[in-house]
Amino acid sequence: MLERPAAAESTVPHGLSKTVAAALPGLWYCLHLPASLSDLVDIDIWKLKAAQSLRLDHNILLVPIDCFDEDLLGRHLQHHHPVVTICPDELLDEARQRASALKFVLPTTPYSQLSDATLTAQWKAIHEHFIPDLPALTGEVSLTRRLDLAPLTLPHRRLARQMGWPTAELAAQDTSVSKAFTQAFHGQTRLAALARLEREGASPSEAGRRFLQTAREEADRLQVPVALGLPGTAPAYARNAYDSEVRRRTEPQPAVSSDDTWSVTLHERPDHMVERAAIEFAVTHQAVASSGLGLMLPTVPPDAFVILAELERHFRTPHSSAAVRRLFTRLNDAAQPLWSKELTAAIQRASHLTVFSGFPLGLLTMPGDSAPLCARLPVAYRPLEPLTRAVQLQACPPPSISLNHTIKVLVAECIPLSDPVGRISREGWRIASENVAPEAATLTVIQAETLTLEALQQSVAEHRPDILVISAHGKMVGNIAALAIGDTPHLDLGLDRMPPVVILSACHVAPRGSGAVAITDLLLREGALAVLGTQVPVEVTRNAVLMLRFLVYLAEEIAKPGQFATILDVWHHVQTSNAVSDILDGSPSLRAWATSTTINGRSVIAEFMSSRATGRLRLPHVYKDTERVLGEIADEQGQGDRVRNWFRRPGYVPESLFYVFAGRPDRIYLSSLRQQAEQARPGR
Repeated sequence: MLERPAAAESTVPHGLSKTVAAALPGLWYCLHLPASLSDLVDIDIWKLKAAQSLRLDHNILLVPIDCFDEDLLGRHLQHHHPVVTICPDELLDEARQRASALKFVLPTTPYSQLSDATLTAQWKAIHEHFIPDLPALTGEVSLTRRLDLAPLTLPHRRLARQMGWPTAELAAQDTSVSKAFTQAFHGQTRLAALARLEREGASPSEAGRRFLQTAREEADRLQVPVALGLPGTAPAYARNAYDSEVRRRTEPQPAVSSDDTWSVTLHERPDHMVERAAIEFAVTHQAVASSGLGLMLPTVPPDAFVILAELERHFRTPHSSAAVRRLFTRLNDAAQPLWSKELTAAIQRASHLTVFSGFPLGLLTMPGDSAPLCARLPVAYRPLEPLTRAVQLQACPPPSISLNHTIKVLVAECIPLSDPVGRISREGWRIASENVAPEAATLTVIQAETLTLEALQQSVAEHRPDILVISAHGKMVGNIAALAIGDTPHLDLGLDRMPPVVILSACHVAPRGSGAVAITDLLLREGALAVLGTQVPVEVTRNAVLMLRFLVYLAEEIAKPGQFATILDVWHHVQTSNAVSDILDGSPSLRAWATSTTINGRSVIAEFMSSRATGRLRLPHVYKDTERVLGEIADEQGQGDRVRNWFRRPGYVPESLFYVFAGRPDRIYLSSLRQQAEQARPGR
């Protein structure tokens, strides 16, 4: 996908370069081409279902015409099959010559030729070039008209073609979001039911008899990946970045817009429509890759950012449980317009969420739940600002990796030993090393003194860790959330080799309410695949316990795989199972009670962990259910009223939920892709 040179102008408020915006018609077209050879042929249904966890992305290389040559792209293209070049019409002659030199398979296609007929011809040509001896799939292929519905309709249309379902009626796409969601959900249910029957070895006649009952069962327990687009910038960011006249020109986005249609000139529309098309491209790209569901949400109400900023600031001072609860209530009230029946239904069926946004959707509580969304299911964030970078990273994603070997963890101590936090941190990581020692065959922890940026760079170069933990102070410099190494704040680490996973064991390095430029997001641009950061100041001892548990579960999963598929799954388990610690850390009285002896001769916390909580904690209500189980233990001791009063006064704060996992933690697997495919194979 080639872009024309242009002035460095950008849209507002999300910052999409007009040069990249000009590539949007071609980027959208590429999403309708095959992502892999498996798109071209009939494959087993169980494989279609299993592929949802493998993320088979389209790889779309977005480059300026001047960079489209062997010197710059030769090494990259060695690992791919160059198929087709799409370009604006005025670049056609030059693009043809360059594509030919790089041995692209199909003729270069200008924007003026992008059509249903061209798309159909290219599917046929790709099949004939790569796998001519295998029968091709039948079924219509056509371009998407409604971009606002494409995150739902395009994955479903591709699935329908694979499954042999009628596709002609889907091409019209004159539908509502409700109808599109229902259609996609029914398709996912049918896929799950047929995949299950296939895995169970049901004969065609038996499958016919059992299908309706199996489909009902699968509808109740369906889990699919869900991608969400949530536009919006913090008012504080907009005030710093744009003058009042520019701010007045920005328009909020509804969830759907009938004017939001594909054309070869879509990049010439007003900024808010161009940005919308770019965000929808990213969401649709993700939904197609996982053969899941995608939704575009309305713009985050400005008040939600304002209240979030107030909540984050509250943690910088001695904070009270009552104030935090009130702020959570206000935040949920302000964000109420985001919730639709389709969003609620999608989340209820989601295996995990990928949220394209600068707003932490996981802190909101879904109607009917009592705990924030990030307790219900794993959430990964893809930053939208600047939108130019978000589109570039999404179009040509880095490959997935498997940490199915011995994981090397480097803990970089950036706080001087003279600082009490530095001493506590070092002791915490020493204890962590001892706790994972029994699993040393699968995970090793190396501690290094890195009080300067140069020392950090040298240590990473020497040890080449899989996971880099940076133990440091977070430092706000204006509206910049930096990392203090020694006494100096840094935003750019300048590492020669960025580890795939970076954990920032530091305070407020991922604030969201003020739209701060955060090192958590910037590390993704430096090459990290996933970055874990905190939205607020966190207590060093509690953070150490959380990180310790994270490493222990990682080590155990590598040693005995099967419970968690990705590093995101491990983090979510650690985060939610830490609810009891959040509650008991609410006051010295609660912590002292937790170590008292129950009638069974064990401490309260041991009793809770070993037996009482098993099978009784619902993730959407994990704090409420934890309180209930602890209250039952207290009742048996005759202390029920006292303990329940401590839950409210002085109360507790769900500190474990104020972490952001940005990037692609869902793409960091804890077993090989081959092992995952084997687990999904019939008979397993």
